[in-house]
Amino acid sequence: MNELLLKVYQDLEGSLGILLIIMVIIEWIALIIIQKLESNKEGFVNLLSFIIDSIPYFFLGRIFIFGTMVWCYEYKLFTVGYEWYIWIACFLLYDLMFYVFHYLGHRVRLFWCIHGVHHTAKEMKLTVAVRGSFLGILWTPLNFIWLPLLGFDPFMVFIVHTFGRFYGVYEHVNENFVGKQRWLEWLLITPSVHRAHHSSDHEYLDRNYGETFSIWDHLFGTFQSEFTDKKMEYGIMDDTIDGENFWQVQTILWKQLWEDVVNAPTFMDKLKYIFKPPGWNHIDGGKLAESYREEALKERKLQLTK
Repeated sequence: MNELLLKVYQDLEGSLGILLIIMVIIEWIALIIIQKLESNKEGFVNLLSFIIDSIPYFFLGRIFIFGTMVWCYEYKLFTVGYEWYIWIACFLLYDLMFYVFHYLGHRVRLFWCIHGVHHTAKEMKLTVAVRGSFLGILWTPLNFIWLPLLGFDPFMVFIVHTFGRFYGVYEHVNENFVGKQRWLEWLLITPSVHRAHHSSDHEYLDRNYGETFSIWDHLFGTFQSEFTDKKMEYGIMDDTIDGENFWQVQTILWKQLWEDVVNAPTFMDKLKYIFKPPGWNHIDGGKLAESYREEALKERKLQLTK
């Protein structure tokens, strides 16, 4: 049974990888044809980051991901079966956990050093979906590898994860191909909604954490629809990071964290730099994303009333 599950896992990963490559190539060629491709180099950095991110999965995926899931299923707390509503429950729980860990990826600086690599791209296109950190295996699988402990068959989780990732790639599609779909935003993370998540404009900071469903963002107050009166800028707020520099993209967030930890005056301050949100400092607490966002939204409201 375990060998069968392993084969399913490998086949799903392989099939998804091939499908992603096909989608990326088609969009890349289309952007060139319509003369909307801003940076070939950044696209290659995205793909190189994908390769570096994938290497640990190739060598450790069988042990870290598949092995953990099989172990959890052997010691499952519940027996839930395979009825249609169990599949739906699995998908919803998977997506909720994606929301939770995605939230932590933005709110805990240690995790941001891994997840932040994904946000360093300054142009939205499908290759951005695979722009990952070389340490991604330590973070990305955490939202689903423990689900078999609740009784969900690893095969079921693999299927759910595959569909979730596929949709997650689609929502990075360039804005020239999929515009704003406001009528879907109450339920789904549309490409427009996810573009807002990738924006470095202050009014969008730390919003829209869901992968497939937007219901979690609506429920927890983290939803922000795209404003259509100006073009969004993508990337992160640190203007010193070059999205076309592979080495810098992969290492600079860790370098900055290390410098802050080393220079922190007390042990508690060192820990706070690791676990507090990006932007925190030991001098005055720093200025965090919510402060930038609130100021930007107030300014926008003021401009609209003039």
